[in-house]
Amino acid sequence: MRAELAALLQESGIVLDEAAILRVLNYQALLAEANATQNLTALRSPDVFLREGILDSLLAWRTLAVDPQDILDVGSGGGLPVIVWLAAGYAPRATLVEAEKRKVEFLQSVVGQLELDAAVRWARAEDEARGALRDGFPLVTARAVASAPVAVEVCGGLVRPGGLLCLLKGEPGRAGEEAAAAAGVAARMGFAGVERRSYRLAEGIERTLLIYRKERPTPAGRPISFARLKREFPSQRAAAEREGAGEGE
Repeated sequence: MRAELAALLQESGIVLDEAAILRVLNYQALLAEANATQNLTALRSPDVFLREGILDSLLAWRTLAVDPQDILDVGSGGGLPVIVWLAAGYAPRATLVEAEKRKVEFLQSVVGQLELDAAVRWARAEDEARGALRDGFPLVTARAVASAPVAVEVCGGLVRPGGLLCLLKGEPGRAGEEAAAAAGVAARMGFAGVERRSYRLAEGIERTLLIYRKERPTPAGRPISFARLKREFPSQRAAAEREGAGEGE
């Protein structure tokens, strides 16, 4: 796997030191082992995981183009993209919020074995956003958690004013449709519009980031509860684009 990863990095113009490469490959091995019994990701082939898991995460960070900073990742599932970002040395520390206990236990194991500076919280993001983490992070991310209207509602309350919410999405056309559907929710949650940035993994495989900048603190009464979320977004809740709800369908 070392040679295959090195080839992908060279092809994409990404440079990682040997320690970072070893951490990334160790993460891949840990996830593959756990995925045999826990179904943490649909990216089961090692070659597919290298490109659509690891390389995707590295290219997403390059496309996001922010300084290293504390990150909160919502619906972390099997750990993409934030475990890769930490392993690569892109981010100094992170908080991972995951609602499924088995995924929390896996993430805690990975964080411990790779000696990453990360906290894993067993919670729902909308509950955390009504508590101590409200308006608390400069960068909040979510990959394959829900459609953009739901993700902005659920995750937006965790972003501090001046900070960013980054939703990792699929092909640009669909991402654009989701962004348009989320415009009203974003304005209500205190965000100033959305910026779309796309990148290519391979011929025919494109990814898009929906990037929202927070202008104002989260308004009172937001985000709404999970029960209300299901009522207000009946057609869009848990609409993951590639791997089901969260990383670990």
